[in-house]
Amino acid sequence: MRRNIFTKWTSVLLCLLCLCLFFASCAKASNGSDMEKPNSSGGSYDEAGKGEIGFTDVNVSVDSSQVAERKVIKTFDISTETKEFDAALEALNALIAEKGGYVESASMNNQSLNYSSATYTRYASFTIRVPAEYADAFVGSMGEMFNITSNRSYVEDVSETYYSIEARLEELKVERDSLLDILNDTATKKDYNFWLTVKQRLSEVTQQIAVYQGQLNRYDGKIAFSTINLSVREVLTYSAVSQNNRFGSRLGAAFKEGWNDFVIGLQDFAIWLAEALPTLVLLAGIGTGIGFLIRAIRRKKKKARIATATAVIGETPKKED
Repeated sequence: MRRNIFTKWTSVLLCLLCLCLFFASCAKASNGSDMEKPNSSGGSYDEAGKGEIGFTDVNVSVDSSQVAERKVIKTFDISTETKEFDAALEALNALIAEKGGYVESASMNNQSLNYSSATYTRYASFTIRVPAEYADAFVGSMGEMFNITSNRSYVEDVSETYYSIEARLEELKVERDSLLDILNDTATKKDYNFWLTVKQRLSEVTQQIAVYQGQLNRYDGKIAFSTINLSVREVLTYSAVSQNNRFGSRLGAAFKEGWNDFVIGLQDFAIWLAEALPTLVLLAGIGTGIGFLIRAIRRKKKKARIATATAVIGETPKKED
């Protein structure tokens, strides 16, 4: 009896063990077949078993200290003055053409120096792009055309960012070529879902390549051509640019500049008075005439009141005793 029970339970355990092995093998086969299909999480395997397609972006870092060529952007901010506005701008345009540069943007007011007063002068501002190898020589030559009152230069090293973008761009191009090969080898009707996934990823990679390429192009333009922000003001007298920072020199320069401003202010007032004098005389004549007219009207009214009062008093009857 006990032997029959033992045999029965042994058979049951063997059956359960066989069922577990069967389900485990089915699950393994199912997982193996799923790896041949695109993975919605961002990775998939190609049909030829060549390996995983990298669908996720990878940040590529580059040590800028190891690169052979530095990528730098030069910018100059220059303020200048000139007594010969037209001639100076002509010389500036000739210098830009000589150095192979161009004017990116420009603005200018067209009022002449002698339009209305000595201080109402012309002003121009330019954004000039000059080849980087000629930028320093270009700035140095401007001292022959203008009185430079302020000159600031800035250098930005973009080597690390530039080469990181360049490396990432190369990776994307390699991925694009691999996706094109897979796309050409994939039968659309045979596995449409896989073909569609590869097609979508190819579109994403193409867009990223365009973005990174645009960034490199902008950097290349700024690196190859330095930017010069130039302002030109027309003046009667040049500003004193003192090289001595002592208190006495600075005080003397400030007094001289203040006296020049006072003299120019008096000149401006005299010019304004000369321009406004005809109008002032006309207004004074009109005001005087109106004053006389009002005064005559008031006198007439006063005489009329006196005459009326006298008549009333003369007609008043006297009281009887």
